Amino acid sequence: MTMLSILVRNFAGNTSSKFNKVALLKLSRWLSGSTPNTNSLSSKKHNFDKSALLFQGCADVRFLKKIHANVFTHGLCWDVILGSKILSCYANLGALHESRLVFQKIVNDDISLWNSAMVDYFRAGYPEEVIILYKRLKLNQIGFNGKTITFVMKSCTELKNLYLGKGVHADSLKLALSGNKFVGSSLIGLYSKFSKTNDSRGVFEEIINKDIVAYTSMITGYSETVDSIAWNAFEIATDMLQNNLEVNRVTLVSLLQIAGNLGALQEGKSLHCYSIRRAIGVSDDILETSIVNFYTRCGAYQSAATVLQNSKGTVASWNALLSGLNRAGQSFNAIQYLPVMLHEHKVTPDSVTFANVLSACAELCYFCFAASIHAYFIRRFIPMDVVLTTALIEVYTKCTRVMRSKYLFDQLIIKDVVSYNAMIYGYLQNDMANEATSLLNYMMAEGVAPDFATVLSLLAAFADQRDLVRGRWIHGFAIRHGFCSDVDVENQILYMYSACGKIAAARAIFDSLEKKNLVSWTAMMKGCLSNGHADEVVQLFQVMQKYGEKPDSVSLVTAVQAVSDLGHLNGLKQIHCFVYRSLLEKDKITANSLISAYAKCGKLDLSAGLFFSLKYRNLDTWNAMISAYAMHGFHINVLEMFKQMEEENIQPDELTFSTVLTACSHAGLVKDGWRIFNSMTSVYSVLPQEEHYGCMVDLLGRAGHLEDGYKFIKLSTLKDKSTIFCALLSACRTHGNTRLAHAISKELLEHGPQNPVPGQTSWQNDTSWRLTLHCRGVSSKLVGADPGATQSWIEAVVVYPTLCLPSSLMQRTEVHDPQIPLKLAPNQRVFCGLHMEIVLEAYMFDTETLDDDEVVSNLNCRPMAARSAISIVALTLNYKMARKNRMQNHGKGGINRLKEFSRHLPHVADATMAEAYALK
Repeated sequence: MTMLSILVRNFAGNTSSKFNKVALLKLSRWLSGSTPNTNSLSSKKHNFDKSALLFQGCADVRFLKKIHANVFTHGLCWDVILGSKILSCYANLGALHESRLVFQKIVNDDISLWNSAMVDYFRAGYPEEVIILYKRLKLNQIGFNGKTITFVMKSCTELKNLYLGKGVHADSLKLALSGNKFVGSSLIGLYSKFSKTNDSRGVFEEIINKDIVAYTSMITGYSETVDSIAWNAFEIATDMLQNNLEVNRVTLVSLLQIAGNLGALQEGKSLHCYSIRRAIGVSDDILETSIVNFYTRCGAYQSAATVLQNSKGTVASWNALLSGLNRAGQSFNAIQYLPVMLHEHKVTPDSVTFANVLSACAELCYFCFAASIHAYFIRRFIPMDVVLTTALIEVYTKCTRVMRSKYLFDQLIIKDVVSYNAMIYGYLQNDMANEATSLLNYMMAEGVAPDFATVLSLLAAFADQRDLVRGRWIHGFAIRHGFCSDVDVENQILYMYSACGKIAAARAIFDSLEKKNLVSWTAMMKGCLSNGHADEVVQLFQVMQKYGEKPDSVSLVTAVQAVSDLGHLNGLKQIHCFVYRSLLEKDKITANSLISAYAKCGKLDLSAGLFFSLKYRNLDTWNAMISAYAMHGFHINVLEMFKQMEEENIQPDELTFSTVLTACSHAGLVKDGWRIFNSMTSVYSVLPQEEHYGCMVDLLGRAGHLEDGYKFIKLSTLKDKSTIFCALLSACRTHGNTRLAHAISKELLEHGPQNPVPGQTSWQNDTSWRLTLHCRGVSSKLVGADPGATQSWIEAVVVYPTLCLPSSLMQRTEVHDPQIPLKLAPNQRVFCGLHMEIVLEAYMFDTETLDDDEVVSNLNCRPMAARSAISIVALTLNYKMARKNRMQNHGKGGINRLKEFSRHLPHVADATMAEAYALK
């Protein structure tokens, strides 16, 4: 056998045609020469052993056929065992047709032969052939055993065929094979692949003698889901240890993945310690990467870096750290770890590493750093694969360097759908919708078919831009090219229409869906909620459960927000009970929404009880509870919660400081407000935003510290200070400080006449304030000389844009944005940008179409609107009467109009009417 072994090794390790021919000739002669009597049993067994050994070293299908031919000539091809080895070799080499022919020659009713063929086909990557053999087994009524079911089930999992898998499961139940540990493990893998966790758990409980494979399969199944039900995996792991079964590397990897998904930091640390004590996976790259990935998902980035510092640190582990930092929004730290990886640990980065760093550059808009990395690729002759090209296009477009992205895109020799998608998305990010649609047409003209990602990115961009016209166009494009058969595309179309305010169209698409998944229900619910239809959200939530769709955390949060908006406390408690039964109460997002919802419904005690019952609290949980206390005016509890956050080393964010400062403002806690505001930059390195400055100005204004508020605004780093100046001006009105009000008015004028002075109608009885308004509105400095004056008065007209305006006078959309001034119709004559009749119509209801009771009711709900209209008209009369030859009729009409409104609302208009006559 020594000669044969040498020849086999040489034959397998050389690809030279000349050598193979010589080796094959020697093998053939030796095989022939060693069989003087081919009819003897010992001779056949001798030839069989030599042939079997020969097949083990074959790595080329051409010479495998020649060896097969030699075996055939020696009468060994009908042997079942040798035929199985030939079939396995053909399958491993991808010769599917030849393997089928071999199977046809050796086929019989022996189930072990069929199982061997199934195993070979599955390991060779042909799961569909396994299914074909299984169907032939059933058709020929040969029968099957546990091994058959195991590999057929694995093939169904690979093919993602749940329907066929359920049929195989039924066959296993008929033969009482469901308790087999191998069959059960494969069934668990199938159901876990389709997120059928309850079915997987049912199969797991039926397994009689559970081994490490069965336990690991169930734990791995839980790692496929992100719901709180995955907590059960730790119970299964505990049960496994109690049954004296040791946890292996695969089990630890799955448990670490679950701990990362759930944010279970303590459980993950215990797993890490267990692996160290038992020396499991020492120097194992996969386990090390899983540990780093777990720490990054839990936000413990320093612990992840420590793991890498104390180990050799493979490139995969560093990639896990960088990607985790990018997910958490810590892009700056991700960039800082690159030199540590390169110089301190001497780890050579790969394309995934550079893609993570470029993604961080895109998030931070670090154009120069990304360009230097690009230059590094060029200097080192690093090939630009799809990953790197896509990352560079992303960072250039994010930095508004679209032409660089276009140049990089044009340099690609072969453009696939991924590169086209990256460029299209870059155009959409820079509001270049025309270029994006043109590139889509060019892409199709070049023969590159768009995929679902192309359509989804276009739909998402048009939805975010509220571009209904282009959204409808891409909807038609999806219909014409058959993309609407995909439920994800249909869901995105539904979201697009709801985002554009077309909730009826979204509902029509939702009702037309044949197969609604959980995303469909959730998208429809969120669309109704964003458009103010909270009652429909509750109805959809109830119908969804009737259809057997199990809500997840996103749909539950939407339903919780809807019932809290409606103030439906009983409905909120019912949803909370459902959350408790579904083990979703440990989900942080769901728990946070429940805390806020109970506070909105007036049940602060339930909010606090839920908060303190949570074992793990993140920043959003603290923010929700602090906001709940602030909503109910418990400022002392707000400060106590903030202090407790500091003690537990929870880093507050902008929302935390806004809520705490607002509570201090309402309680008049000036010292605490100053302390917390100063700690933003000195302790927590949080840059104050305009909202925080506004909270401080409101705090100082309420406390009467107007001079301190004025100095505070002057020393602030904000570019636009008009908003907080207006807030301080309102405080001046409250405290009657006219001197400071004049100074603030001058500041507002210096910032631009487009900034209207707020609260001016409340100062009509103050002569000094009237003079300020007079100079503000009709002086030669503003009227006629500066175009901004006209713009300022037009914006002042729409202080209350939600009033019903006659369509003949105003142009408006169905739902008007309060931040956008209403546009005057072009056929209306506007004198100095402020026509008296338009002002009155803009502020008032059409009294000619309403009876007296309706007029009084509507005007009483907006007294400030009525007073603003009459005040503006009164201030305009002085300028109009100077041109009485041209405007006499308008002046009289204005006075008559004022009298009419005085009749309906005398308690608002009396003082202003006196001013109108005085100015006349």
